[in-house]
Amino acid sequence: MIQKKIVTCGSVDDGKSTLIGRIIFETKNILNDQDTKLKKLSKRYGTTGKDVDLALLLDGLQDEREQGITIDVAHKYINYKNQRLVFHDSPGHDQYTKNVVTAASNCDLAILLVDSSKGVLEQTKRHLKILEFLNIKNLIFAVNKIDLISFNQIKFKKICNDLKLILNKHKKIKTHFIPVSGLKGDNVVTKSKKIKWYKGKSVLDVIVKTKITNKKTPTFLPVQHVHRPNRTVRNYFGELSGSFSLNHKIKVLPGSSSSQIKNIYTNFKKIKKISNTYMSLSLKNELDIVRGDVITSLDDKTIKSGNAFNANIVVTSQDKIIPGREYLLRIHNKVLKMTVLKVKNSFNFKTNNFIQASELDVNELGEIEFSTNQEIAFSTFDNIPQLGRFVIIDNINFNVVAAGTINFELRRSTNIFATEGSVNKKIRSSIKKQKPICIWLTGLSGSGKTTVAQALEKELVNKGKHTYLLDGDNLRSGINKNLGFSSADRSENIRRVAEISKLMVDSGLITIVSVISPFEKERVFAKSLFEKDEFFEIYLNTPLSVCLKRDPKKLYKKAKTIKGFNKIGLTTGYEVPKNPYLKIDTSKESIERVVNKIIKNIF
Repeated sequence: MIQKKIVTCGSVDDGKSTLIGRIIFETKNILNDQDTKLKKLSKRYGTTGKDVDLALLLDGLQDEREQGITIDVAHKYINYKNQRLVFHDSPGHDQYTKNVVTAASNCDLAILLVDSSKGVLEQTKRHLKILEFLNIKNLIFAVNKIDLISFNQIKFKKICNDLKLILNKHKKIKTHFIPVSGLKGDNVVTKSKKIKWYKGKSVLDVIVKTKITNKKTPTFLPVQHVHRPNRTVRNYFGELSGSFSLNHKIKVLPGSSSSQIKNIYTNFKKIKKISNTYMSLSLKNELDIVRGDVITSLDDKTIKSGNAFNANIVVTSQDKIIPGREYLLRIHNKVLKMTVLKVKNSFNFKTNNFIQASELDVNELGEIEFSTNQEIAFSTFDNIPQLGRFVIIDNINFNVVAAGTINFELRRSTNIFATEGSVNKKIRSSIKKQKPICIWLTGLSGSGKTTVAQALEKELVNKGKHTYLLDGDNLRSGINKNLGFSSADRSENIRRVAEISKLMVDSGLITIVSVISPFEKERVFAKSLFEKDEFFEIYLNTPLSVCLKRDPKKLYKKAKTIKGFNKIGLTTGYEVPKNPYLKIDTSKESIERVVNKIIKNIF
């Protein structure tokens, strides 16, 4: 039986759930007990008067029924004309854009609903862009509630023309424009007799007659699990795409290891050949293979290894995508650290064009460049979707921040090679007779960071230590003079300070950093650059009232008197460290005692 996956999307109250409910109802894919339950729910939650509210077939959550909107993705399966149709009904509110991405990520065909009484909205454009982002080639525009505009052909054609103008840049998408009434059933399952001017097919007929062509891809197995029943056996589990057989010559990416398949297993049985299913295999020689590696044919050139990429993303969380910030990346079965190198642009839904941007906010689509802390096996999304799509995860709260697709590998990915000199950190620190560390002072402006840092450095030098002080203002007058005070610039500022600190620690120095560093994510990134027991975060938790009185740089005064003055890290936006090494209130202790406390605890 042929299976097709269909996603429905559109703005709030465009009738997505009602449309699918109508298809389920008229194709008799509703059970007797569901029919009874639907009638009861319609009396309590229905919005269609005396008629049965078919949308309630999909709105399964209590909140959805009470609010009359779709919140979660609803999945419905029907059998019709020897086809298995799987409908994924996605929510319309922009708050649930991530659900739309989830619903559409594996679909073959999309139905984008447009309310004929409202026309094309910004959310319509957003969903269309998401469908393009996910490379969906077959698209039905269901111009719904056509009965509310009295089946007006002129208004229908205007909406179609507006959609075609947006589609002008997307010539690869195969489209159908259908006037429908999900509520009344016009052109949903069968052709409507009320719309004689429309000569095309119904929505369901188009779905059934659409041919889904899957692009041929090479054979590959993303390793999901390595099983070692004993010291001599290693089995590699995963979902196979393509075909493997005994003695098949393979290679493992990333890297250059190669071997031949010794055994193939599925359903606890040994077999000689296997295609497109979950399986495990063992190899003729033992290789160092881990979760997230990809096993493919020895002669394949489509799947590559790299660590720097250009990609399109859609932001699905309130957490912004900011250059210089570190996140976690999940691509196929691999999870690793990534850093956003650059935000290249953002899509403006009002002008229908890409515009220059320095960061990406929730529900925005854009183009970025990023690097990973180790090489990964990948393909471009156009070639092999399974190896070219990824999600970006917040490395503190582990929320999914964005979904993305790889466009191409950056040239620097394969042109840069780390080198290891004969003189290392251990040798440098032994010459200085000290353990190199980074002491990171963070806190509000006026909390005493610079004063403490200068006194601490003086005391350490008196004790014969080799030190260097990195002060935020000094760095902004030199290496960071091109940075402002936006979230993106603040993030890049801290990234540079952290990398410089790492180099200085590598040289054997005790480095003292004095920067506001208001964001927890940047401080976590800074710490990640150092080895264990090399990074000490000290939070000067001096009360804001004291900082306001001190105001050494007159920043608080400017924040009050100058309109539009950036207050991040001053009166707003400072994220208190969750687990600092020390907390010190400089309003309660002398500088001498503060310095002694730091030295006593660290040294």
